[in-house]
Amino acid sequence: MNEIIVIIICIVTLILTQIGLNVKFKDLKQFKTRNNEKARRISEKFPKDEEMCIEILKMLGNNSNVKIVSNVEYNSCLYTVYNNTITIGKFKENYMKPQTIAHECVHACQNKTILWFNFIISNIYNLFFIITLILALFNKLPFTNAFLISLTAISFIQYVARFTLEMDAMTRAPYIAKEYLLDNKIINEQEIKDLLQEYEEINIIGIPLTNYSLILKNLVKIIVLCIAIMI
Repeated sequence: MNEIIVIIICIVTLILTQIGLNVKFKDLKQFKTRNNEKARRISEKFPKDEEMCIEILKMLGNNSNVKIVSNVEYNSCLYTVYNNTITIGKFKENYMKPQTIAHECVHACQNKTILWFNFIISNIYNLFFIITLILALFNKLPFTNAFLISLTAISFIQYVARFTLEMDAMTRAPYIAKEYLLDNKIINEQEIKDLLQEYEEINIIGIPLTNYSLILKNLVKIIVLCIAIMI
C-alpha cells in the first residue's frame, strides 16, 4: 500500500513539474528538428574544435591543464572531473559549437569540491539503486520503507548537486560564447546577433527541459523500485 502511495506522489510530482516548467513534448520535437540554414553557414567560419576550447578556457582563466580530446563516438561534449578532460565529439548542428564547448569549459572551471561531490554521489546513487533493485526483485530487501526513504534522500542530494552545476553552465555559456566570438572576430556582429538569437530560442526550450529530465530520471528510479517491491 505504501508503495502505491509513493508511485502516485511521484506521478503527480512529475505532472506538476511539467506544468510548472512549461515543458511541452511538441517543443521537444521542434527542438530536435530545428533547421537554421543561416546559422549553418555561419558555423563554416568556426576554427577547429580544440582551438576554440583552448581559447575559451583561457578566457575563463583556467590554468589547471585541462586535457582536450576529440572522439567521434561522442555526439556532443563532455567534461569529466576524475581525469580533468573535455571530450569533444560530433555535433548534430555545428553552429552550436561555441555555446556547447563554452558549457563544458564552465564545468572545467567550476568548484572542484562540488564537481567531485557530484561525481561521487552520482555513482553511489546508481550503485545503491541497482543493489536495492536486485534485492527487491528477489524478495531479499528488508525494511523496504527505510530503503525507499534512503533512495529518495540520495536522489534529492544528487539532483541538487547536478542542478547547481548544470544551471550555472547553461546560463553562462551563451554569454561566454558571445564574448569569445567578439574578441576573436571570427564572425561579424550581425552574424553573432543571428547566432545568439538561435541560442536564445534553443535555451528557452532546453533549460527547463534539462531540469525536468533530471527530476524525471530520479523519480522514475523511485517508481521502478516501488514496482519491484510489490512484485
